[in-house]
Amino acid sequence: SNSGYKGLTLTASSSNSGYKGVTFYPKERGSKKYKLEVKTRGKTAFLGCFATAEQAALFYARREAGRDTSDLTAPPPPPPPPEPSSAAGAEAVRQAEREGLTLVTSSNSNSGYRGVTFKQGSKKYELKVRVGDKMAFLGCFATAEEAALFYAR
Repeated sequence: SNSGYKGLTLTASSSNSGYKGVTFYPKERGSKKYKLEVKTRGKTAFLGCFATAEQAALFYARREAGRDTSDLTAPPPPPPPPEPSSAAGAEAVRQAEREGLTLVTSSNSNSGYRGVTFKQGSKKYELKVRVGDKMAFLGCFATAEEAALFYAR
């Protein structure tokens, strides 16, 4: 039903999401697996990724009607930081607080921190960041928190 959509119609289609312009990508990383693309004058324009097919379809309907879409495109708040993995990790968290730094969390990382990945083989936390279109390796750390502190600095 369209009761909550204030006079807008969500356009149905035969796509795998059931909505015009919205495609479901089950293997996409992260929580936003519905991509919205529209054709305008023969060109395809990518409009964003959404957590649900309905959000994507509502964004499309509002955009077509010239209505506000800002509440649908705001990034989700970062997840809360994970519990420190050790005493050294807890100390890194306290050190970040002393320096006035924020450890950047991420729901897409197996460590809970942006850029920090736990490597099973070495049992270490690897820190990588994007620089332009390349990934830069910044080092290995004993705890996720120490890597996140290095990233914050």
